Amino acid sequence: MHGSSPDDDALKVGPPQRIDRLWAWMEGRPLRRAVVGALIFLVCFSGLFASWIGVALWRGSTDRNAAAVALLYVLVPFIAVVMLFMIQRMMYRLLWNQERAIARGEWRPGDRVPPPGPRSTPPAPPVPWPWSLRARHALLYVLTIGGLLYGFMPYEHQVELVRLIWQLGSGSATRRQLPLLLFGYLPLVLFGLLAVALTHRQRRWRDAGQLDTRARLVLRAEMNWLWAFATAAAMTILMLQLFGQLIVAKL
Repeated sequence: MHGSSPDDDALKVGPPQRIDRLWAWMEGRPLRRAVVGALIFLVCFSGLFASWIGVALWRGSTDRNAAAVALLYVLVPFIAVVMLFMIQRMMYRLLWNQERAIARGEWRPGDRVPPPGPRSTPPAPPVPWPWSLRARHALLYVLTIGGLLYGFMPYEHQVELVRLIWQLGSGSATRRQLPLLLFGYLPLVLFGLLAVALTHRQRRWRDAGQLDTRARLVLRAEMNWLWAFATAAAMTILMLQLFGQLIVAKL
């Protein structure tokens, strides 16, 4: 049995977060899980529904698509902000957990990925983020959220996206696959290329042995953070397009 290296020590589990303490409180208690799940559903549904009605009354529009416009004003910011942040945090923990499993020889690329959650994905290790990376993360969030709001919140943009899919698709089967390709895989590839470009110089320094243990940990964390953000952004874009298409078609 070989000793652990400083890089292996960097894969230690971080301190428990609020979601971990909540999960531990619900562990083995089905009633507690049901109550918490019901409360979360009621709070989210009531908040979104009340916001929808409030926006519709605030706009005071009598147009035929007034309900659809008001719902987009509520649903798009919720998905673009809340869901983007939640999915990114979830994927970040999942990627760190995969690195731990690979280091222990318990997981190989191609194996089934366990479903993300507090029980299956422990907290990520603490990372001494430099201010430059914190600023870059904030900038990525601001630019991405701004782009999502601009691209998907206006009703006219959603109508144009639906028209684009109908123009590009040659049949019903193609039209069902196009949204996944255009709004799922394509954003994932673009954000993935951005992650590769942003870490290219540090990865070269790492391969040349010019990074110390702390810098290697930060690089590892940054790569996981960027790939988690890429996945979260792609999933968010796909959700915004699918919900927007439903709103345009049904309301």
